[in-house]
Amino acid sequence: MNLSIEDDRLAHLLMRGDGHAGYDEARRKLDRAALVLTADVAASLPWGQAALLTAAECGVRMFPGGVYLGSDFVETTVVGQFGRWPIRRHLELAGCRTTNAPEHAIALHVGAGRRGMQRGALCWAEGWAGLVGIEAPADPPRGGNEIGGILAGAMGIGEVFRSAVLGDKLACHRTSTLSALSPGCEEGDEIDLAYLPAAFWLLGLGNLGQAALWTIGLLPYSDPGLVSLLLQDADKSELGNLAIQVLTKPGWIGRKKARSAALWGEERGFRTTIIESRFVEDTKRSTDEPGLALVGVDNLAARRAAAGSNFDLVLDAGLGATPSEIFDIRIHGFPGARSPAQAWPEPDVRPEAPLDASLQELVAAGRIDRCGAFTIAGRSLGVPSTAVAAAAIQVAQACRAVRDGGFFDLVDVTLVNCRRATGHRHALVRPGILPFVHARIGR
Repeated sequence: MNLSIEDDRLAHLLMRGDGHAGYDEARRKLDRAALVLTADVAASLPWGQAALLTAAECGVRMFPGGVYLGSDFVETTVVGQFGRWPIRRHLELAGCRTTNAPEHAIALHVGAGRRGMQRGALCWAEGWAGLVGIEAPADPPRGGNEIGGILAGAMGIGEVFRSAVLGDKLACHRTSTLSALSPGCEEGDEIDLAYLPAAFWLLGLGNLGQAALWTIGLLPYSDPGLVSLLLQDADKSELGNLAIQVLTKPGWIGRKKARSAALWGEERGFRTTIIESRFVEDTKRSTDEPGLALVGVDNLAARRAAAGSNFDLVLDAGLGATPSEIFDIRIHGFPGARSPAQAWPEPDVRPEAPLDASLQELVAAGRIDRCGAFTIAGRSLGVPSTAVAAAAIQVAQACRAVRDGGFFDLVDVTLVNCRRATGHRHALVRPGILPFVHARIGR
Protein backbone atom coordinates (compact mmCIF):
# COMPACT_ATOMS: atom_id res chain seq x y z
CA MET A 1 0.00 0.00 0.00
CA ASN A 2 1.58 3.27 -1.14
CA LEU A 3 1.60 6.05 1.44
CA SER A 4 1.29 9.71 0.66
CA ILE A 5 3.95 12.00 2.06
CA GLU A 6 1.45 13.25 4.66
CA ASP A 7 0.77 9.68 5.87
CA ASP A 8 4.39 8.46 5.94
CA ARG A 9 4.97 8.65 9.71
CA LEU A 10 8.34 6.87 9.77
CA ALA A 11 9.71 9.22 7.12
CA HIS A 12 8.55 12.16 9.23
CA LEU A 13 10.67 10.80 12.08
CA LEU A 14 13.82 10.83 9.95
CA MET A 15 12.97 14.20 8.42
CA ARG A 16 12.56 15.83 11.83
CA GLY A 17 15.46 13.98 13.50
CA ASP A 18 19.01 15.14 14.05
CA GLY A 19 19.95 14.45 10.44
CA HIS A 20 17.02 16.47 9.03
CA ALA A 21 16.85 14.23 5.98
CA GLY A 22 14.82 15.23 2.96
CA TYR A 23 11.77 13.10 2.26
CA ASP A 24 13.30 11.11 -0.61
CA GLU A 25 16.47 10.44 1.39
CA ALA A 26 14.38 9.31 4.37
CA ARG A 27 12.29 7.04 2.17
CA ARG A 28 15.38 5.43 0.59
CA LYS A 29 16.86 4.75 4.01
CA LEU A 30 13.64 3.18 5.25
CA ASP A 31 13.16 1.05 2.14
CA ARG A 32 16.66 -0.33 2.69
CA ALA A 33 16.09 -1.09 6.39
CA ALA A 34 15.92 -4.88 6.77
CA LEU A 35 16.02 -7.27 9.72
CA VAL A 36 16.82 -10.96 10.21
CA LEU A 37 14.95 -12.62 13.09
CA THR A 38 16.47 -15.75 14.69
CA ALA A 39 16.00 -17.71 17.90
CA ASP A 40 17.41 -20.65 19.85
CA VAL A 41 15.54 -22.89 22.30
CA ALA A 42 13.62 -19.80 23.40
CA ALA A 43 11.37 -20.34 20.35
CA SER A 44 9.73 -23.24 22.19
CA LEU A 45 9.04 -21.29 25.42
CA PRO A 46 6.14 -18.92 26.18
CA TRP A 47 8.40 -15.96 26.96
CA GLY A 48 10.48 -16.56 23.82
CA GLN A 49 7.39 -16.79 21.63
CA ALA A 50 6.03 -13.60 23.20
CA ALA A 51 9.31 -11.90 22.29
CA LEU A 52 9.30 -13.30 18.75
CA LEU A 53 5.70 -12.34 18.00
CA THR A 54 6.24 -8.87 19.45
CA ALA A 55 9.45 -8.41 17.46
CA ALA A 56 7.69 -9.53 14.29
CA GLU A 57 4.68 -7.21 14.63
CA CYS A 58 6.83 -4.22 15.56
CA GLY A 59 9.58 -5.12 13.11
CA VAL A 60 7.43 -5.34 9.98
CA ARG A 61 6.26 -1.79 10.70
CA MET A 62 9.66 -0.32 11.56
CA PHE A 63 11.75 -2.13 8.91
CA PRO A 64 10.05 -1.48 5.55
CA GLY A 65 12.88 -3.33 3.77
CA GLY A 66 11.55 -6.54 5.31
CA VAL A 67 11.79 -8.82 8.34
CA TYR A 68 13.32 -12.14 7.30
CA LEU A 69 13.15 -15.45 9.15
CA GLY A 70 16.63 -16.83 9.84
CA SER A 71 15.57 -19.92 11.83
CA ASP A 72 13.21 -22.80 11.06
CA PHE A 73 10.65 -21.82 13.73
CA VAL A 74 8.90 -25.20 13.62
CA GLU A 75 8.06 -25.11 17.35
CA THR A 76 4.38 -25.36 18.29
CA THR A 77 2.88 -22.10 19.51
CA VAL A 78 2.12 -22.29 23.22
CA VAL A 79 1.87 -18.63 24.19
CA GLY A 80 -1.29 -16.69 24.93
CA GLN A 81 -4.44 -16.82 22.86
CA PHE A 82 -2.86 -17.78 19.56
CA GLY A 83 -3.58 -20.81 17.39
CA ARG A 84 -1.48 -23.86 18.30
CA TRP A 85 0.28 -23.92 14.96
CA PRO A 86 4.03 -23.82 14.29
CA ILE A 87 5.25 -20.40 15.42
CA ARG A 88 6.54 -19.86 11.87
CA ARG A 89 2.96 -19.55 10.59
CA HIS A 90 2.20 -16.73 13.03
CA LEU A 91 5.42 -14.95 12.07
CA GLU A 92 4.54 -15.22 8.39
CA LEU A 93 1.02 -13.91 9.07
CA ALA A 94 2.63 -10.92 10.77
CA GLY A 95 4.42 -10.19 7.49
CA CYS A 96 7.82 -11.83 7.96
CA ARG A 97 9.52 -13.08 4.80
CA THR A 98 10.95 -16.54 4.16
CA THR A 99 13.32 -15.58 1.33
CA ASN A 100 17.02 -14.84 1.84
CA ALA A 101 17.75 -11.59 3.60
CA PRO A 102 19.93 -8.93 1.96
CA GLU A 103 23.52 -8.86 3.18
CA HIS A 104 23.12 -5.47 4.84
CA ALA A 105 20.24 -6.63 7.08
CA ILE A 106 20.73 -6.25 10.82
CA ALA A 107 19.96 -9.21 13.11
CA LEU A 108 17.87 -9.69 16.24
CA HIS A 109 18.30 -13.01 18.05
CA VAL A 110 15.77 -14.09 20.68
CA GLY A 111 17.45 -16.06 23.44
CA ALA A 112 20.71 -16.04 25.36
CA GLY A 113 22.21 -19.14 23.74
CA ARG A 114 24.28 -17.29 21.16
CA ARG A 115 27.74 -16.11 22.14
CA GLY A 116 27.89 -12.78 20.37
CA MET A 117 26.59 -10.57 17.58
CA GLN A 118 28.67 -8.98 14.83
CA ARG A 119 25.84 -6.79 13.62
CA GLY A 120 22.71 -6.69 15.69
CA ALA A 121 21.57 -7.67 19.17
CA LEU A 122 20.36 -10.47 21.41
CA CYS A 123 17.25 -10.13 23.55
CA TRP A 124 15.98 -12.37 26.32
CA ALA A 125 13.82 -12.34 29.45
CA GLU A 126 14.52 -12.98 33.11
CA GLY A 127 11.35 -13.08 35.16
CA TRP A 128 9.47 -9.84 34.46
CA ALA A 129 12.52 -8.15 32.92
CA GLY A 130 13.53 -7.69 29.32
CA LEU A 131 17.21 -7.59 28.39
CA VAL A 132 19.01 -6.62 25.21
CA GLY A 133 22.73 -6.71 24.40
CA ILE A 134 25.39 -8.13 22.10
CA GLU A 135 26.81 -10.80 24.43
CA ALA A 136 24.98 -13.61 26.17
CA PRO A 137 25.41 -13.74 29.96
CA ALA A 138 28.11 -16.01 31.34
CA ASP A 139 25.57 -17.91 33.42
CA PRO A 140 22.37 -19.21 31.79
CA PRO A 141 19.55 -16.80 32.64
CA ARG A 142 16.63 -17.97 34.72
CA GLY A 143 13.36 -18.31 32.90
CA GLY A 144 11.21 -15.37 31.96
CA ASN A 145 7.46 -14.93 31.80
CA GLU A 146 5.32 -13.67 28.95
CA ILE A 147 5.47 -10.02 30.02
CA GLY A 148 9.26 -10.19 30.29
CA GLY A 149 9.28 -11.69 26.79
CA ILE A 150 7.07 -8.95 25.37
CA LEU A 151 9.33 -6.33 26.91
CA ALA A 152 12.46 -8.08 25.57
CA GLY A 153 11.06 -8.21 22.03
CA ALA A 154 10.06 -4.54 22.12
CA MET A 155 13.42 -3.47 23.54
CA GLY A 156 15.28 -5.58 20.98
CA ILE A 157 13.45 -4.07 18.01
CA GLY A 158 13.98 -0.58 19.36
CA GLU A 159 17.70 -1.27 19.78
CA VAL A 160 18.31 -2.54 16.25
CA PHE A 161 16.13 0.23 14.79
CA ARG A 162 18.20 2.86 16.56
CA SER A 163 21.37 1.27 15.19
CA ALA A 164 20.36 0.49 11.61
CA VAL A 165 17.90 3.31 10.84
CA LEU A 166 18.64 6.18 13.21
CA GLY A 167 22.42 5.71 13.23
CA ASP A 168 22.74 5.72 17.04
CA LYS A 169 26.39 4.81 17.75
CA LEU A 170 25.59 3.49 21.25
CA ALA A 171 22.86 1.12 20.11
CA CYS A 172 23.84 -2.57 19.99
CA HIS A 173 26.96 -1.87 22.05
CA ARG A 174 25.85 -2.42 25.64
CA THR A 175 23.44 -4.48 27.72
CA SER A 176 20.21 -2.91 28.92
CA THR A 177 17.83 -4.35 31.52
CA LEU A 178 14.33 -3.18 32.42
CA SER A 179 11.81 -4.81 34.74
CA ALA A 180 8.14 -4.33 33.88
CA LEU A 181 7.21 -5.20 37.46
CA SER A 182 9.78 -3.06 39.31
CA PRO A 183 11.08 -0.44 36.85
CA GLY A 184 14.06 1.51 38.06
CA CYS A 185 14.81 -0.88 40.95
CA GLU A 186 18.14 -2.63 41.35
CA GLU A 187 16.47 -5.95 42.14
CA GLY A 188 13.03 -6.98 40.93
CA ASP A 189 10.42 -8.64 43.11
CA GLU A 190 10.10 -12.38 42.75
CA ILE A 191 6.40 -13.03 42.21
CA ASP A 192 4.80 -15.43 39.78
CA LEU A 193 2.62 -14.45 36.86
CA ALA A 194 -0.14 -16.40 38.58
CA TYR A 195 -3.01 -13.94 39.07
CA LEU A 196 -4.31 -12.03 36.08
CA PRO A 197 -6.89 -9.23 35.90
CA ALA A 198 -10.33 -10.45 34.84
CA ALA A 199 -11.58 -7.13 33.44
CA PHE A 200 -9.95 -4.20 31.64
CA TRP A 201 -11.24 -0.83 30.46
CA LEU A 202 -8.97 0.22 27.59
CA LEU A 203 -9.36 3.96 27.05
CA GLY A 204 -7.81 4.89 23.71
CA LEU A 205 -7.03 2.36 20.99
CA GLY A 206 -4.22 4.10 19.17
CA ASN A 207 -0.61 3.01 19.54
CA LEU A 208 -0.78 2.60 23.34
CA GLY A 209 -4.23 0.99 23.52
CA GLN A 210 -3.44 -1.49 20.76
CA ALA A 211 -0.15 -2.32 22.50
CA ALA A 212 -2.06 -3.00 25.73
CA LEU A 213 -4.53 -5.26 23.90
CA TRP A 214 -1.61 -7.08 22.22
CA THR A 215 -0.03 -7.66 25.64
CA ILE A 216 -3.28 -8.97 27.13
CA GLY A 217 -3.60 -11.37 24.20
CA LEU A 218 -0.24 -12.94 25.08
CA LEU A 219 -1.07 -13.56 28.75
CA PRO A 220 -1.55 -17.17 29.93
CA TYR A 221 -5.31 -17.15 30.46
CA SER A 222 -6.58 -20.73 30.57
CA ASP A 223 -10.07 -19.51 29.62
CA PRO A 224 -10.16 -16.10 27.88
CA GLY A 225 -13.95 -16.27 27.99
CA LEU A 226 -13.68 -15.31 31.67
CA VAL A 227 -12.03 -12.01 30.73
CA SER A 228 -14.02 -8.85 29.94
CA LEU A 229 -12.60 -6.06 27.76
CA LEU A 230 -14.31 -2.69 27.48
CA LEU A 231 -12.78 -0.90 24.48
CA GLN A 232 -13.30 2.84 24.12
CA ASP A 233 -12.22 5.03 21.21
CA ALA A 234 -14.10 7.44 18.96
CA ASP A 235 -11.63 7.54 16.06
CA LYS A 236 -11.20 5.65 12.80
CA SER A 237 -7.95 4.04 11.66
CA GLU A 238 -5.97 5.99 9.06
CA LEU A 239 -3.21 5.05 6.63
CA GLY A 240 -0.63 6.79 8.79
CA ASN A 241 -1.45 4.40 11.66
CA LEU A 242 -0.08 1.36 9.82
CA ALA A 243 3.55 2.06 10.75
CA ILE A 244 3.02 2.98 14.40
CA GLN A 245 0.07 0.97 15.77
CA VAL A 246 0.87 -2.67 16.43
CA LEU A 247 -2.49 -4.22 15.52
CA THR A 248 -3.55 -1.98 12.63
CA LYS A 249 -3.77 -3.80 9.31
CA PRO A 250 -4.92 -2.49 5.91
CA GLY A 251 -8.40 -3.89 6.57
CA TRP A 252 -8.74 -1.59 9.58
CA ILE A 253 -8.37 1.61 7.52
CA GLY A 254 -11.56 3.67 7.53
CA ARG A 255 -13.15 1.55 10.30
CA LYS A 256 -13.68 2.59 13.90
CA LYS A 257 -10.74 1.45 15.99
CA ALA A 258 -12.96 0.15 18.78
CA ARG A 259 -14.79 -2.20 16.40
CA SER A 260 -11.61 -3.55 14.82
CA ALA A 261 -10.00 -4.02 18.23
CA ALA A 262 -13.09 -5.81 19.54
CA LEU A 263 -12.99 -8.22 16.59
CA TRP A 264 -9.31 -8.93 17.29
CA GLY A 265 -10.12 -9.64 20.95
CA GLU A 266 -13.13 -11.80 20.16
CA GLU A 267 -11.10 -13.91 17.75
CA ARG A 268 -8.92 -14.76 20.75
CA GLY A 269 -11.87 -15.67 22.94
CA PHE A 270 -12.27 -12.52 25.06
CA ARG A 271 -15.65 -10.96 25.86
CA THR A 272 -15.81 -7.40 24.54
CA THR A 273 -17.90 -4.25 24.83
CA ILE A 274 -17.24 -1.15 22.76
CA ILE A 275 -17.83 2.55 23.39
CA GLU A 276 -17.38 4.87 20.41
CA SER A 277 -17.78 8.17 22.26
CA ARG A 278 -15.12 10.11 24.13
CA PHE A 279 -14.41 9.90 27.84
CA VAL A 280 -15.34 13.29 29.30
CA GLU A 281 -15.40 14.99 32.68
CA ASP A 282 -17.98 13.51 35.08
CA THR A 283 -18.06 10.20 33.18
CA LYS A 284 -18.53 7.45 35.75
CA ARG A 285 -18.35 3.70 35.32
CA SER A 286 -21.21 1.52 36.50
CA THR A 287 -20.64 -1.21 39.06
CA ASP A 288 -20.74 -3.95 36.43
CA GLU A 289 -18.04 -2.32 34.29
CA PRO A 290 -14.27 -2.87 34.71
CA GLY A 291 -12.68 -1.03 37.61
CA LEU A 292 -9.20 -1.27 36.08
CA ALA A 293 -8.48 1.34 33.39
CA LEU A 294 -5.46 1.27 31.09
CA VAL A 295 -5.33 4.73 29.54
CA GLY A 296 -3.42 5.57 26.38
CA VAL A 297 -4.67 8.86 24.94
CA ASP A 298 -3.00 12.14 24.01
CA ASN A 299 -5.99 14.25 25.10
CA LEU A 300 -5.25 16.08 28.35
CA ALA A 301 -8.92 16.51 29.30
CA ALA A 302 -9.64 12.79 28.84
CA ARG A 303 -6.59 11.78 30.88
CA ARG A 304 -7.60 14.02 33.76
CA ALA A 305 -11.21 12.87 33.55
CA ALA A 306 -10.24 9.19 33.69
CA ALA A 307 -7.80 9.72 36.57
CA GLY A 308 -10.48 11.60 38.52
CA SER A 309 -13.30 9.16 37.82
CA ASN A 310 -14.48 6.29 40.01
CA PHE A 311 -12.14 3.58 38.73
CA ASP A 312 -10.46 1.41 41.34
CA LEU A 313 -7.13 1.75 39.54
CA VAL A 314 -6.04 3.89 36.60
CA LEU A 315 -2.71 3.21 34.86
CA ASP A 316 -2.02 5.97 32.36
CA ALA A 317 0.82 5.68 29.85
CA GLY A 318 2.34 8.54 27.93
CA LEU A 319 5.07 8.54 25.28
CA GLY A 320 7.52 11.12 24.03
CA ALA A 321 6.37 12.81 20.83
CA THR A 322 9.52 14.33 19.29
CA PRO A 323 12.49 12.62 17.56
CA SER A 324 14.60 12.91 20.71
CA GLU A 325 11.82 11.49 22.92
CA ILE A 326 10.30 8.60 20.94
CA PHE A 327 11.87 6.00 23.26
CA ASP A 328 10.66 7.76 26.44
CA ILE A 329 7.82 6.41 28.61
CA ARG A 330 6.00 7.90 31.58
CA ILE A 331 3.33 6.05 33.52
CA HIS A 332 1.07 7.52 36.20
CA GLY A 333 -1.08 5.46 38.55
CA PHE A 334 -4.18 6.65 40.39
CA PRO A 335 -5.02 6.77 43.24
CA GLY A 336 -1.43 7.75 43.88
CA ALA A 337 0.77 10.37 45.46
CA ARG A 338 -0.19 12.93 42.80
CA SER A 339 -3.49 14.43 41.76
CA PRO A 340 -4.38 14.56 38.04
CA ALA A 341 -3.65 18.30 38.04
CA GLN A 342 -0.20 17.69 39.55
CA ALA A 343 0.52 14.91 37.08
CA TRP A 344 -0.49 17.00 34.08
CA PRO A 345 -0.20 20.76 34.70
CA GLU A 346 -1.43 23.13 32.05
CA PRO A 347 1.05 23.12 29.14
CA ASP A 348 2.86 26.24 28.10
CA VAL A 349 1.45 27.90 24.98
CA ARG A 350 4.24 28.06 22.43
CA PRO A 351 4.30 30.01 19.18
CA GLU A 352 4.05 27.96 16.00
CA ALA A 353 7.54 27.01 14.84
CA PRO A 354 8.58 27.81 11.25
CA LEU A 355 8.76 24.95 8.76
CA ASP A 356 12.13 23.25 8.52
CA ALA A 357 14.06 23.11 5.26
CA SER A 358 12.92 19.61 4.24
CA LEU A 359 9.23 20.58 4.47
CA GLN A 360 9.83 23.91 2.73
CA GLU A 361 11.44 22.03 -0.15
CA LEU A 362 8.40 19.77 -0.52
CA VAL A 363 6.08 22.78 -0.55
CA ALA A 364 8.27 24.61 -3.09
CA ALA A 365 8.26 21.54 -5.33
CA GLY A 366 4.46 21.32 -5.16
CA ARG A 367 4.54 17.86 -3.56
CA ILE A 368 2.54 18.98 -0.51
CA ASP A 369 0.72 22.20 0.33
CA ARG A 370 1.51 24.43 3.31
CA CYS A 371 -1.40 23.06 5.30
CA GLY A 372 -0.04 19.55 4.88
CA ALA A 373 3.45 20.70 5.82
CA PHE A 374 2.25 22.29 9.07
CA THR A 375 0.25 19.13 9.84
CA ILE A 376 3.43 17.05 9.50
CA ALA A 377 5.43 19.55 11.58
CA GLY A 378 2.93 19.49 14.44
CA ARG A 379 2.22 15.78 14.49
CA SER A 380 3.34 13.56 17.37
CA LEU A 381 5.93 10.95 16.39
CA GLY A 382 6.33 7.42 17.67
CA VAL A 383 7.30 3.83 17.01
CA PRO A 384 5.26 0.76 18.02
CA SER A 385 8.07 -0.87 20.00
CA THR A 386 8.00 1.92 22.61
CA ALA A 387 4.24 1.66 22.96
CA VAL A 388 4.49 -2.11 23.51
CA ALA A 389 7.19 -1.62 26.17
CA ALA A 390 4.92 0.89 27.93
CA ALA A 391 1.99 -1.53 27.75
CA ALA A 392 4.10 -4.32 29.25
CA ILE A 393 4.79 -2.08 32.25
CA GLN A 394 1.12 -1.08 32.53
CA VAL A 395 -0.09 -4.68 32.49
CA ALA A 396 2.64 -5.80 34.91
CA GLN A 397 1.51 -3.14 37.38
CA ALA A 398 -2.08 -4.33 36.99
CA CYS A 399 -0.95 -7.89 37.78
CA ARG A 400 0.94 -6.62 40.83
CA ALA A 401 -2.14 -4.73 42.04
CA VAL A 402 -4.28 -7.84 41.67
CA ARG A 403 -1.78 -9.90 43.66
CA ASP A 404 -0.92 -7.63 46.60
CA GLY A 405 -2.61 -4.26 46.14
CA GLY A 406 0.62 -2.48 45.23
CA PHE A 407 1.71 -0.74 42.05
CA PHE A 408 4.14 1.89 40.83
CA ASP A 409 2.28 5.20 40.62
CA LEU A 410 5.08 6.96 38.71
CA VAL A 411 7.48 5.41 36.21
CA ASP A 412 9.96 7.33 34.06
CA VAL A 413 11.87 5.29 31.49
CA THR A 414 13.98 5.98 28.45
CA LEU A 415 14.71 2.86 26.43
CA VAL A 416 17.81 4.59 25.08
CA ASN A 417 19.37 4.20 28.55
CA CYS A 418 17.37 1.99 30.89
CA ARG A 419 19.77 2.77 33.74
CA ARG A 420 18.00 6.11 34.04
CA ALA A 421 14.64 4.45 34.72
CA THR A 422 12.93 5.56 37.93
CA GLY A 423 9.87 4.23 39.70
CA HIS A 424 7.88 5.05 42.84
CA ARG A 425 5.88 2.31 44.53
CA HIS A 426 2.42 2.96 45.97
CA ALA A 427 -0.39 0.97 47.58
CA LEU A 428 -4.04 0.81 46.58
CA VAL A 429 -6.54 2.43 48.91
CA ARG A 430 -8.64 -0.74 48.75
CA PRO A 431 -6.38 -3.72 48.02
CA GLY A 432 -8.03 -6.88 46.76
CA ILE A 433 -10.90 -5.12 45.01
CA LEU A 434 -9.84 -5.95 41.43
CA PRO A 435 -11.34 -9.19 40.07
CA PHE A 436 -8.84 -11.77 38.86
CA VAL A 437 -8.48 -15.21 37.34
CA HIS A 438 -5.72 -17.75 37.86
CA ALA A 439 -3.12 -18.04 35.13
CA ARG A 440 -2.30 -21.40 33.59
CA ILE A 441 0.67 -22.72 35.56
CA GLY A 442 3.13 -25.52 34.92
CA ARG A 443 3.16 -25.54 31.12
